[in-house]
Amino acid sequence: MASPAKSPVDRPRPSRRRTQAERSASTQSRLLDATLGCLVEQGYARTTIAEIEARAGVSRGARLHHFGTKALLVTAAVDRLYQTIEQRYGEAMARVAPDADRFRAGFRLLWETYVDPTHAAVLELYVAARTDPELRETLRELSRSHHQLVRRRANEYFPNLANRDASGLLETLQAALTGLAVRRMVFGERVHDEQVLALIERMVKRTLEAPRSRPRNKETSS
Repeated sequence: MASPAKSPVDRPRPSRRRTQAERSASTQSRLLDATLGCLVEQGYARTTIAEIEARAGVSRGARLHHFGTKALLVTAAVDRLYQTIEQRYGEAMARVAPDADRFRAGFRLLWETYVDPTHAAVLELYVAARTDPELRETLRELSRSHHQLVRRRANEYFPNLANRDASGLLETLQAALTGLAVRRMVFGERVHDEQVLALIERMVKRTLEAPRSRPRNKETSS
């Protein structure tokens, strides 16, 4: 007895073929994930293009099509990491209680990103860029756009920054946390980190709470 014919609903639908753009995006995503994995586990010096290609399951030709050099690849991976950090930071700030000390919460969340193992790999790249001209140039361009984004987001999260020149303050804050994070990479977690963080926090809050100095009138100052 012949089996009953399957209805159109029962028949498996043919899988949709991915577009070229989708395949390209998938290849890039695998390469960037593999790059960050290598940087975190092995460091920049021991991260090789061959290892990245193997982890990503991508041929050399396919990798060259998207990223011609190691510097371009690692910089693209850092760019992607920055985007992920920004998204997570925004989500965490959205969960801060309305009656909480908003600056302290934001400051501590920022420190958590600096001591994350993935961000530690980024700090290592900046040190390596000292002797790698191509890496230095690509990271320099990325840093410019990243710092602009940081300033915009800081004004959104902390409105009192918008009423004063926050550029120097943010640069100082980032430099201080970067230095502390680099020291953590070398010496490991230290009890003195908390003392330094508390001091930085007090200094920044004191600056934010200080009254703004009014510009001097040219007529009265002459």
